[in-house]
Amino acid sequence: MNRLDRISALLVQLQSRPVVRASEMAQRFGVSLRTIYRDMHTLTEAGVPICGDSGIGYSLVDGYKLPSLMFTKEEAMAFLTAEKIIEQITDTQNSIYFRQGMDKIRAALRTVDKNYIHEMGDAIAVYKSRNARESLPNLLQIILSSINDKLIIEIDYINADENKSRRLLEAVGVTYSYPNWYLSAWCHLREEYRMFRIDRIENIETKTDKHTKIHPPLESLLGADDAQCLTEVVLHTSKDVSRYNADRCYFMGLTGEKKLADGQIEQTYMAYSLEPLARWVLANTDTTTVISPIEVKNIIRQIIKKLDL
Repeated sequence: MNRLDRISALLVQLQSRPVVRASEMAQRFGVSLRTIYRDMHTLTEAGVPICGDSGIGYSLVDGYKLPSLMFTKEEAMAFLTAEKIIEQITDTQNSIYFRQGMDKIRAALRTVDKNYIHEMGDAIAVYKSRNARESLPNLLQIILSSINDKLIIEIDYINADENKSRRLLEAVGVTYSYPNWYLSAWCHLREEYRMFRIDRIENIETKTDKHTKIHPPLESLLGADDAQCLTEVVLHTSKDVSRYNADRCYFMGLTGEKKLADGQIEQTYMAYSLEPLARWVLANTDTTTVISPIEVKNIIRQIIKKLDL
C-alpha cells in the first residue's frame, strides 16, 4: 500500500472509530510506529482536527465530521431528471437499482438541497410511449452481465410479424432510440450481426458457453437489424418538410439526407414496412416525391383508388 492510500485508510479509521491506536494501525498496515506518527502529523497539517492522547490513541475532535461527497444543486437536479427518465424507459429492476443509487445521492445532499429536490420532484414528468410493450423485469442487467462475462444468451424472440423464434446470441451492446431499447448481437441462427428490440424478448437465459469470437465495437454495428427485411426508400422533399418533421422522419427509419442542386432534400430511409411511409408521403404529396422503390408509388395509388372523391 502506498503512502497516499494508507493516509486515506487512516482517515476512514478515524471517521469510523472513537479511538485509533497507533500500534494497531502500524500492525494493520505493516509499517512502523514512527510511520503512523508521521501520517497523523500529515493529516493534522492538512486541517483535520485530530486529538492525540499518550497511552490512549488518536481521535477526531468531538463534533467534527468530514464532509461526505457533495453535489451542487444543479448536479442534483440533473440526477433527479435522469431518475424520472430511467423510471419510464428501462425495465423494473434497473429502475429499482437507479432509485437506490439516487437515495444515496440524496443522503449526501445538504438539508436545504434535499428540500429543493423534494419540492422540484413534481415539476418534472416523463411519460411512457402509449405503444411501448412491457419487457421482462431484469433484461438490461442480464444482457449487460453477459457482455461483461462474454457468455452466450438464449432468447425467445417475437419479430415485427409476430413470428416466434429461439436464438443463441453473443451480445455486443444495447442502444436506446425512442421509444425502444435494442440489443446488438451476433446471432448463431443467422450467422450475422442483428439488432433485436428488447421489448420483443419473451424469455432470456444466460448459458455457460463463452463467446465464440471477438466482436467489433458497438458503434460499428448500429444499423444491423433483426429478421424483418428492411427496404431502402429514397424521397425528394422540401427543406421545410425535412426540418419540421425531423423527429417523425427519424422514427420512420431515416438514415441520411443530402441537399440537391435545386434546393430540395434527398432522404434515404431503411423501412420495415412501406405502407406507413407511403401514407406519410401522401400526406405531403405537394412537397414530396418518391424516387424509389416503385412499390411505394403503387401503395399510394391503391390508397387513392379507395378514396371516395
